Order: sequence, then C-alpha cells, then structure tokens
Amino acid sequence: MKLKKFFFLTFLFLTVIFIWNENGNLTSKASTKPSSIGTFPKAMRGHWYATDGKVSYYIGKKLLYYKNGKYSYKSYLHNLNQQKQHPIGVGSLYKKNPTIDWLYAYKIKAHALNWINALVWNSGAGDGTFYNFSKHNDHQVLSSAYGVGIWGTEHYYRSFKLAKQFMHKRYPHYSYYED
Repeated sequence: MKLKKFFFLTFLFLTVIFIWNENGNLTSKASTKPSSIGTFPKAMRGHWYATDGKVSYYIGKKLLYYKNGKYSYKSYLHNLNQQKQHPIGVGSLYKKNPTIDWLYAYKIKAHALNWINALVWNSGAGDGTFYNFSKHNDHQVLSSAYGVGIWGTEHYYRSFKLAKQFMHKRYPHYSYYED
C-alpha cells in the first residue's frame, strides 16, 4: 500500500514538473515572437536614393514605392488581422486579386540592428526584404538586405549627392555582397 502511494506521488510530482516546464517554454517562445507593424516608422518615411541615381525608394505611412530605371512597383502595408478574409500566401498574381500589391511587416533584431522585414502578401515562401533606418556620419541612412542571413546590404540616402559621396562606405554589423 505504501509503495503504491509512493509511486503515485512520484508520478504526480513528475507530471507537475513536466507541465510547469512546458508552460515556461511557451511563455518564453511567445515573448520572442516578432511584432507586426501597421505603418512604417516616421524616421523611414520620405525619399531615398542609391549611388547610381537609377534606384530610389519612397516610403510613406503605408506605402512602399521602389523604382529602378524604368521598372517600378508600389506596395501597400496591411495589418495581419486581415488574413482571415485574405489568407497570407494564398492567391495569385492575378491583377484583380485585391492582395496583389499588399505587404505585411515584422520588427526583428538581427546582427545587433533593428530591422523591418517586409513580405509580399501572396508569397508562399521567402524571407522578404529587410529594412533598417540608422544614422551614420550624422546622415540618415536606409539600408536594405535580403535572405535568411540578412546579407547583401545596400544603403540609400536622403539625396543623390549624399549617396554618391558615401557610395563606398561600409558600416559595422552589416553583411555586404563582398563578404
């Protein structure tokens, strides 16, 4: 009788420890989840220029406009609460699809920098494009990077003149194509 009670209490103790440990893991995982954004930060908004004069960005409150020579596209930032009506990764590039030019974005921290990861709503896979706003040499800099490793960083400046002046500048914590 005492042996059964001992095994029962041991089993109960181990079950409680197991459940307590799992709840602790869930709490820590939830706290590291990236937070989605509904608008682009004010510091990132405005016109940005690359060193070649052909590539530029315009970022508005919910608008991302990219231009590279004759090629350009506009995308609009949407909240993730709309995914019940329009599921992410579902749909096509059909022009009448309302989500064809939609983006969603998350804030993340990587390589000791804060990034915004912007993803196309209809993409079924991919890592998106990462954007970082910072100040270097007392100038505002918009940086973009790609891929799971957040590499291939390119920098954009508030004027073409600044972009040309700093075209060979490399900043710490960024991963460039040459690396």
